[in-house]
Amino acid sequence: MGSTLLVYWYMLKKRDEAVGAREVQRAMGFSSPSSASYQLEKLRELGLIVKDRSGDYRVERFVKTGILSAFIFIGSFTFPKHVLYATFTTIMILLFVALLIPSFSPISLAALLPGILADAIFWYEALQVWRHRPSPRASVR
Repeated sequence: MGSTLLVYWYMLKKRDEAVGAREVQRAMGFSSPSSASYQLEKLRELGLIVKDRSGDYRVERFVKTGILSAFIFIGSFTFPKHVLYATFTTIMILLFVALLIPSFSPISLAALLPGILADAIFWYEALQVWRHRPSPRASVR
């Protein structure tokens, strides 16, 4: 995964905070602040971040591209979209079971199986996306 994407991911997690080159260097494990500055300037040239008078950078524009489109960003908290789908489906299955416990039958089970299959797929996909999230430790040093 490219270093520029990793720096952008880091910036998105710090969305409302100003970030300097040294902070990015430490967070990404770059060998020097100039490596971080280079990546930050690439993002600035793309119009994704802006540089203030003190030399710090902030996210200017949020672009969902590649792996980023599979995630939801709420403040500094990030999670795969599939977690929402999986959670909703799990709740629906639990409600279905709770409402039908008194009269549970093979027909009820047959009606429940597609939901269980869909739920398993959502949880599997959420785990797969989470495993492929950008990680600063995977960056080129």
